[in-house]
Amino acid sequence: MFITYDCLVSYHEAEQIMVIQKVGAVLDRIGLESVRSSPLSVFFILFSAVVIFFASQFPSGDGVGPSFFPIAVSVGIIFFAGIDVLTGSETELEISEFDFRPAAAVAAFLVGYVLLMPVLGFLVSTMLFMPVVLYYSDIRSKLLGVALSIGFPIALFYIFARIFLVRLPEGVIPVSRLLPQLPLVVTF
Repeated sequence: MFITYDCLVSYHEAEQIMVIQKVGAVLDRIGLESVRSSPLSVFFILFSAVVIFFASQFPSGDGVGPSFFPIAVSVGIIFFAGIDVLTGSETELEISEFDFRPAAAVAAFLVGYVLLMPVLGFLVSTMLFMPVVLYYSDIRSKLLGVALSIGFPIALFYIFARIFLVRLPEGVIPVSRLLPQLPLVVTF
């Protein structure tokens, strides 16, 4: 069986036309209606763009700097929120059925967390904030709550302050100096 060059070209052209048609169908779905059906995704995209803008203003040094993680997380949020807008999936949850109280409580505690961090330091303020987040995430196990509330901030401290050498707020009482020095410094 012989396949001629003309058959290969026409097959390749047919594949290109199918791809163009699929891209056109997706672009037709992206419009004002899909943006209106995903206002939270659009908010996340805009918020992440603002975070990227401000994080790019952070001082940069050699290697991975303090702007890397906020920018990486924001790019991921933009990617997934963009997929949500592109798919245009409708939700059956009406906005009037949504209970805003837990989200408002977490937002209020988040503002308090940010305001108290310079005074209490990263470790203490994060250890106080974690139980609130865990409670509103429906994690009711006291043992797990205590373990995460203490272990997660300490792990973050070692990752950022000791490995990546990012200065974290110490607060009035430098609790972080009580933690043992581990040989975790990475040099580039």
